Amino acid sequence: MSLSRFVSRRTAIWGAAFLAGAVLAGALAAPSLVASRLRSAGRARGLDVAWRTLRVAFPARLQLAGLSAVDAAGDTAFAAESLSVALHPLPLLVLRPRIASLDAAHVRVRRPAEASDADTLPPEEPAARGVDRTRKVQHAAESLVRALLLPARRLPRLALRDVTLETRDGPALRLESLVLGRAGASLRLTASGVASADPPVPFTIALGYADDDRLQGHARFGIADAARGAPDPLDVTLDGRIEQNRAHGEVRIADSTRVTIGQLAFALSGTISRNGPRFRLGLSARELTAAKFRESLPPPVLGPLEGLAVRGSTDYRVSLDLDVSQPDSVRFDADVIPHDLVLGAGALDPTTLAGPGPVSVHLPHERIETRDLSDANPHFRTLDRIDSLLVHAVVTNEDGGFFHHRGFNTEAVRGAIADDIRAGAYRRGAGTITMQLVRNLYLGHARTLSRKGQEVVLAWVVEHLAHLDKRRLLEIYLNIIEWGPNALGADEATHYYFGHDAGHVSLSEALFLTTVIPAPAHWRNRFDRDGTLRPFERAQMHFIARAMVAKGWLDPADLPAAEDLHVELSGPARAVLFPEAAPPAEASGDEPARD
Repeated sequence: MSLSRFVSRRTAIWGAAFLAGAVLAGALAAPSLVASRLRSAGRARGLDVAWRTLRVAFPARLQLAGLSAVDAAGDTAFAAESLSVALHPLPLLVLRPRIASLDAAHVRVRRPAEASDADTLPPEEPAARGVDRTRKVQHAAESLVRALLLPARRLPRLALRDVTLETRDGPALRLESLVLGRAGASLRLTASGVASADPPVPFTIALGYADDDRLQGHARFGIADAARGAPDPLDVTLDGRIEQNRAHGEVRIADSTRVTIGQLAFALSGTISRNGPRFRLGLSARELTAAKFRESLPPPVLGPLEGLAVRGSTDYRVSLDLDVSQPDSVRFDADVIPHDLVLGAGALDPTTLAGPGPVSVHLPHERIETRDLSDANPHFRTLDRIDSLLVHAVVTNEDGGFFHHRGFNTEAVRGAIADDIRAGAYRRGAGTITMQLVRNLYLGHARTLSRKGQEVVLAWVVEHLAHLDKRRLLEIYLNIIEWGPNALGADEATHYYFGHDAGHVSLSEALFLTTVIPAPAHWRNRFDRDGTLRPFERAQMHFIARAMVAKGWLDPADLPAAEDLHVELSGPARAVLFPEAAPPAEASGDEPARD
């Protein structure tokens, strides 16, 4: 390199350093410049940023008190009583600012909930789902991968105290403290707080990431136990290696990585790639037994599973390969390999469902109703006494693969993942009729992770160990599910809406009843004020009918146009939809007659 080029390059570097120093000096001398930049950054994100005090301290620290960011709707998206950010001075001099530390206390972050009532939405068909939001999900996945690829040894020191994460439904998580920093040759993370479940779950977490890529940690969760009056501990340990390859944009979870929950040991492996992004993950376990589950999981997590009498063991494998940019290419597989599994007679014995008798039906809001699965119940109908149009419509919409899977439908899971990515939100689940059945008979409708796990296990047990055939499972399902106010089962439903037996229904009636199942409390939303089916309802009914044609359960010649689908309410539901037209109630001994 010539002397002139060397001098020129050195001059440019020192010129940039001098300029950065001048900018920093100006900022230190004029906090108004920092204030202006903060407000501009907030406006770019649709937020109005304000604070009580702002101070810029030498050499490169910004301190704020009473910081808040308000969105266009007037909601506070972020608030912090105190926030302090320090930059590394040397990188700042060459215009490459890097955070050295961040301290915050009494912080509230609010994220708008995107919940929606699917019962009030028009149906979405695979060929016409409106706007494809795959790119939105892809951006979020790219942000996650970028975070995972951050140089772990150069992460800033964090000290957070009293941080609450909220949705519009209320607090979701409260961090009492979170500290991230170097501890000798390791990066150390400790955290404690409360997850706002029902009831709340306190937790503590400690993780260490060594310079040789070894990741070790322990987490303890307190699971409320009403019977004991004190929380039961749920312990999770992690021991493995996480390797960052920033040159290739990959994070690799070594095959030797182990996750242990009590006595339950799982092998974890996978690769997370920036290209896509793509997530390839695998989880497996060997020789799982009922005794290990009872020793490892608190009774509230096991729920009704604690009453199962199961001998033998199982191996378990699950894998996911997802390229977010190509959601239809997703691969998901789950396999349970039983070893001499036998179901005995315990407190929970699903084999009793093979015969007649009463069952308890768990409904939303912790309601429980009893129905007899025998002719002692005037509304009980064997499968051959329920109109096949209704049977086929329900199976088509609720679980098209019911007669081919064994309780858990991996193909439906793959389809749900792809659809949810395209929708940019949770729009479709992968629950099977068997899973819905055990939910209604044994579990209830609480939306918790433990309840979902119980549902999957019980569905597998019912399909593999209880020796109940598919027709019997479907028969029970159609006789207990909720279709409307105190209308459990197909015959109660047809009488409630149409004033007749479930043995003979029209195609339109069958399709309407099918659409009601996911949200029976909102059946009235499907009608206009004059009792006409709304356009979205007719479109959904037509979509189900076309699917029935594709399955060979409906003659194409019998498929009406969507605008020709109509139902006439003639049962008690009519008085609910048109209360002004209901006849006056007769006087009874319970209430004196009025003039």
